[in-house]
Amino acid sequence: MSFETEELMPIVAELADKYTGKESTSITYEKARQLMEAVLYCIHEYEGDGEKGQELLSMDGKSVAKRAYSLGYEAVQKKVKETQILYNEIIPDFKYYENRCYYDTFAKGISSFFLYYDPRFQPQNHILTLDYPVLYPVYTLQGIDAISAFVKCVSLEQVFLGKLPDEYVLHVLRAYSPDQGELIINLAGIVLRNILGCLMAGKRVNTQGYTPWELERLINYVNRNNTVSLEQEMKGLVDEMLQSGYDGLEELGDYLKTDLHDFCYELSYAVKNQCVNSILAI
Repeated sequence: MSFETEELMPIVAELADKYTGKESTSITYEKARQLMEAVLYCIHEYEGDGEKGQELLSMDGKSVAKRAYSLGYEAVQKKVKETQILYNEIIPDFKYYENRCYYDTFAKGISSFFLYYDPRFQPQNHILTLDYPVLYPVYTLQGIDAISAFVKCVSLEQVFLGKLPDEYVLHVLRAYSPDQGELIINLAGIVLRNILGCLMAGKRVNTQGYTPWELERLINYVNRNNTVSLEQEMKGLVDEMLQSGYDGLEELGDYLKTDLHDFCYELSYAVKNQCVNSILAI
């Protein structure tokens, strides 16, 4: 759905009146552009809302634009509420495994977002830099869309890591780097890679280190596949892991699999150059 600028200007004018409390007849160019972006953001939210998208709109052009904006604004408010509910469910048991970036971004940053987010006049601004690098590319999103996607990613990571012993998770992260607590890294991806390494080597996941025979099995597993077939093998291992420990949670599987392409390339390179310990907690 697209609208001409003339159809959107009355909505921007109404927002400007609300912003100034009708005490001023003019606003800066920068503020007008911000309000236009706010209108476009809400209309985009309307377009992406399956429930709102079914509502009938007037055939009059200006009414259509205003109705789309209003429904989109409602969709923004609904998404904020749903995201805050999910956040409140996660935060009491949130584990950050000594990683400062994970804690600061989620425990501190997201709570601040809900205090300062402005769905009326600047819904496109998600305020935070979202420093913790989740596996899903949320950084192309704006506003509550970015925050909602980020919180959902963290929710899935907490489910994944929460099923594992804390000692194992910390061992893997410290093996990755003694300074892991100060690094900006994705914890779930690092742990997943090591679980897959264990499965390839035929070793128990919650045991530390590899015997020479387990390491040999791992290397042979990688060598008999190219990166494409190795990625398919890894997807199968992820599915097996989910069936056995996570009730086949498909959404979690889709999330974790986003890291497999890079992992398979890096693991193949590490095996070829005899530096597997740079990838796995050997």
